[in-house]
Amino acid sequence: MNWHPRALRFLGFWRGVGRGLLLASLVVALLPAPAGMSRIANGDKFAHAAAFAFLMLWYAQIYAQPRDRLRCALGLVGFGLSIELLQSLVPYRSADVWDLVADAIGVVLGLLLARTPLGDLLSRCEPRPAA
Repeated sequence: MNWHPRALRFLGFWRGVGRGLLLASLVVALLPAPAGMSRIANGDKFAHAAAFAFLMLWYAQIYAQPRDRLRCALGLVGFGLSIELLQSLVPYRSADVWDLVADAIGVVLGLLLARTPLGDLLSRCEPRPAA
């Protein structure tokens, strides 16, 4: 099923929140890794995939056209690559190609989720005009 979200009335607000989410993701990626993450098998990879699935789902609602979604997907994979390059420069972090693979898997998952009713969450959060 191809879900078509309603147009967003507060587009500028949602874009701003999306930029904040990207900034928060970058900050978290450059902080020291949480101690508990190493106790979960592949926990870091699941975290990467979940974060990028969320980011892609977010931006797929803002940019609903297939061409725009493809641009967002490529942009997010590029963002993931940038994070890995920056992590290689931070002494307490390291770059990992498998993190980038997890990011890309998350992006694909986010695209798939955007084709479900979840792809309309932002518009459902907006107040409806009085009839």
